[in-house]
Amino acid sequence: MSGVTATAAEVVRAFSHWRDVASDKAVFITNHGKETHVLLDIEKYRDLTSDSGKNVGNGNELVGLAGWIDEALVICDSDLRIQYANRVAGAICRKNSTEFAGRLLVEALPSVAGSLMEVHARRTVVGGEPSAADIPSPFKEGAWLRFQSFPLAGTNVLMFRDITEDGQRHRLADVKTSILEAMSVHGEVGYVRLSIRGTIERIDDPFARMVELDEDRLMGIALVDLVTREDRVAFRDTLEGVLRGGPPQRMEVGFLNNSGRVAYAKLSIVQLHGAYGAEGAVVMLTAQASREDGAD
Repeated sequence: MSGVTATAAEVVRAFSHWRDVASDKAVFITNHGKETHVLLDIEKYRDLTSDSGKNVGNGNELVGLAGWIDEALVICDSDLRIQYANRVAGAICRKNSTEFAGRLLVEALPSVAGSLMEVHARRTVVGGEPSAADIPSPFKEGAWLRFQSFPLAGTNVLMFRDITEDGQRHRLADVKTSILEAMSVHGEVGYVRLSIRGTIERIDDPFARMVELDEDRLMGIALVDLVTREDRVAFRDTLEGVLRGGPPQRMEVGFLNNSGRVAYAKLSIVQLHGAYGAEGAVVMLTAQASREDGAD
């Protein structure tokens, strides 16, 4: 609440003035620098102490907030009868959210009946305790939801969002980690991850053994600098083409190792895509005893 501050002595000396001020805004009265009382218009005081004042911050403001959040939100009473559902809930449930109000949850959304969503929602209603879990979506086959339910201001709030894509990315990450580990155990398949500038960001043991340098000494080095002079131009052109978005390439090159000898390898180069575009390239290679005639 906005207001002004006055000392107790000032109020005593000019009460009529501060009474007029209090008709527009609260007057916070201080004694020895500490606020002790508030002088307030009687109508504003009655508003604060009435039922409408006590309800500030409950359902109406919750509904207003629900229109701005990007998660599905359904507000229910103690019988799981829907009082409100936001537009995101309608989108995930594939129904018009304006038709939910006044209907039981399982009537408005029959697919929820018997699902884990209903189990968690009823746990909140019966026990008055929050509940949260990642659950199969009752609205779409193969989809997953991050679901929460909790009591708030006499209502039961159900909040959820689709995490199917997040789950798929997590599973893909697990596959990638397993592939890299399998390559390391195999011992003959080299792996190099390059930045968008062509510098080394990650390697595996087979490549480190090939060039006879450990990982710490290779980080940040341009891979092209390890290629023999006769192959350097062709490799640079091929790598730059892939980094610019060209198709994957396959070629054979020689790498100068720490002993001064040449280690030949057959390799493939593929652009590395991230969430916001190209992030570099991945080079996969296997050692060759010598340069093969007619190599790509």
